[in-house]
Amino acid sequence: MAQRELPSDTFRVVKDYQPVLIDADKIKQRAEIDDTLKLNTKLEYKLIDRRYPVSFQPEPIEAARIKGEPLVKLYNGYARVGVGNALTPFAELYYNSLRSRKYAAGGHIKFLNQNEINDLKGSNFSQGSAQFYGKRFWKRNTLSTELNYGFRNFSYYGFYELPGIVGDELGESDLEQSYQRFQLSTELASTKQDSFNIRHRVQLDYSLISNESSMQENYFRAKANFSQFKNAELYQLDVSADYNKYDTLSENGIFALKPSITSFGNRFRIQAGLGVYMNASDEENASFHFYPLAEVSYDVLEDVLTPYAGVKGEIQRNNYFGFTQQNPFLAEQQFIANSNQLYNLFLGLRGAFTKEISYNLYASRIETEDAPFFLKAPAGDLLLAHQFFIAYDELTENKLRAEVSYHSEKVKVFLNAEYTDFETKDLERAWHRPELTASLNTQYNLYDKLILGLDIIYWSEQYAPKYDQVPNSNPVQLEQSVETLDAIFDLNLSFEYRYTKRLSAFIKFNNITGLNYEKYQDYPVQGFNVWGGLTYSF
Repeated sequence: MAQRELPSDTFRVVKDYQPVLIDADKIKQRAEIDDTLKLNTKLEYKLIDRRYPVSFQPEPIEAARIKGEPLVKLYNGYARVGVGNALTPFAELYYNSLRSRKYAAGGHIKFLNQNEINDLKGSNFSQGSAQFYGKRFWKRNTLSTELNYGFRNFSYYGFYELPGIVGDELGESDLEQSYQRFQLSTELASTKQDSFNIRHRVQLDYSLISNESSMQENYFRAKANFSQFKNAELYQLDVSADYNKYDTLSENGIFALKPSITSFGNRFRIQAGLGVYMNASDEENASFHFYPLAEVSYDVLEDVLTPYAGVKGEIQRNNYFGFTQQNPFLAEQQFIANSNQLYNLFLGLRGAFTKEISYNLYASRIETEDAPFFLKAPAGDLLLAHQFFIAYDELTENKLRAEVSYHSEKVKVFLNAEYTDFETKDLERAWHRPELTASLNTQYNLYDKLILGLDIIYWSEQYAPKYDQVPNSNPVQLEQSVETLDAIFDLNLSFEYRYTKRLSAFIKFNNITGLNYEKYQDYPVQGFNVWGGLTYSF
């Protein structure tokens, strides 16, 4: 049979082949095994006690260090020399030991010579001083000793304008005066800040002053302070005893005992104490005086606004040396008496507006018995008309005072002003005491190269007793009146140029206004004057 031809077909593939697997039937029942044999196994653990020696040596850790600024190089000495008007010389020398943990020692010598004031005979003077000190440091205490010597040579050149009294008629020996002072002081103070121990500060002082006539004043003082902190309270005890003898004219002593307690809080501070004084002299029997010692302050705004108030009193030491520091033109024949400050009642406000600006404002009322006043000789001995005597009277003072300071790296300013209303009992006026005083001290540092300084001083009018001859009186009679001393205005300007850190040059213009004002009656001061010189550190 003949082979038949197969028909031809045509297939067109339009996509890849995808096989399909048909799901199989699965047995969903799980097989279960039933084991009839059960085994219980107990496990026991045994620990073998063995010690393994371990040695560990910790490595030392260095203490952390605060990197500070390097210490400033110090020099042993500092010299300041120069000249003033008419080549009047002055010199100043400091010499000190360098840094030491065991001791400190040094000295200071100063000399100044001043020519006559506008050819006013006898108005020239010279003065000098020498100071030597030493300190020994221990862990708990510091011992300090200081030796001082000073002199001042001058003449009495102030006279009343009275008939028959001419300065040239008096011999130079009658006008010359010289003060010399020797002082020795020592102190032992605790330095360890331990609240459990009693801290102490003990001082001993002796001084001797003599004048042209070899009259002498001996002064001795012993003073001690003991204090201890307990919790938030500070307990203090101040004890002092001093003795003063001025030639054969006066002799007296003061003993004081002042216990006090000060409590400190977060914002307040309260101090309460009592001052017990004994005042003894060769003129009167010993007398005892008691004074309150109290002060309270409260920080309304910490370091910004702090009001305070208090009351205190004391027996104030007066002596010949202290008076000559205020007014050198004293007569030698003086009666020395101490002053009794009955009370000093004060209140004020202090704080700081910024870290550069601080202030202190306060008012006070002070009542004092035997307050000293300077006045020239009353009627009688005209040859003593160029010297001052001390008069004592009861004095009440009502004070207002303001202090403002500004301190920055380049600029320093300090301003203070004080107004006082004086009330005397027997004296007509508070002689030689200005009602208003003010001062301004400024300094500007320009790149630590040029230092500029400006000082202004103002005193209001002062009053002094004046004696005039009664017309046609025979014998001559004098009557007292009040003389008004002109106000004081003193303007000073200084410049210092630092050529190196060790060498500098300076010039100072004093009393630029040129006023020959009288700080003391009939004693005009030097007018405009210039001083200049060099400084050197070595």
